[in-house]
Amino acid sequence: MIVGIHQPNYLPYLGFFDKMLKSDVFIIYDDAQFNKSDFQHRNRIKIFNGSKWLTVPVSKKHIPINEIKIKNDFLIKGIKWNDDHFNQIYSNYSKSACFEKYINGLKDIYENEYELLVDLNIELIRFMMDSFSIKKEIILSSEFGFNTTSSTKIVDLVKAVGGDTYLSGPTGKNYMDLNVFSNSEINVVFQTFVHPQYKQQYMGFLPNMSSIDALLNGYRFDYFE
Repeated sequence: MIVGIHQPNYLPYLGFFDKMLKSDVFIIYDDAQFNKSDFQHRNRIKIFNGSKWLTVPVSKKHIPINEIKIKNDFLIKGIKWNDDHFNQIYSNYSKSACFEKYINGLKDIYENEYELLVDLNIELIRFMMDSFSIKKEIILSSEFGFNTTSSTKIVDLVKAVGGDTYLSGPTGKNYMDLNVFSNSEINVVFQTFVHPQYKQQYMGFLPNMSSIDALLNGYRFDYFE
């Protein structure tokens, strides 16, 4: 059984869902350490002259992701951050193929106020799973209460759900201790993901945007099947 594990990123890109669909069990690594340089509180959308970062204002501390709090009083050009994010999505995708189909669902999420970053991110992940018709159970790593770290914790999580194979991201070979996996008789395979091209708003194609870019532009996930 193949187990995929990934941090709960904000508005994840298509590769996140590629890993999910290639896994039998998908674990959200919500008690990993927060990394302010990663995609846990930010991602990009396509705009008329390139791309734009949407960044959730958070208290940047060296603590687990599921303890990171959102600064809900933070203003961007005089308006609340969540209203700004929704307005950016609205204005840049209002002419996209599936805008009308999905914009109200996004609006409902952005109108809520979330205390914790992880709750916002998982709500958006579930919204995109439903919108892309991805039917996978997701499990939170924090539910197991493991105190181990790094490769040992990944092995513990895979074994806890009865897995025998770990699906790693392509960069995992740069930091994982593969001996820990082999000693525990856990196979490791590395994700291969080639970003598809589809019709985007504005001229040119930019890969690796948030997957809402693909969703609102009407891209479907047939290439995963």
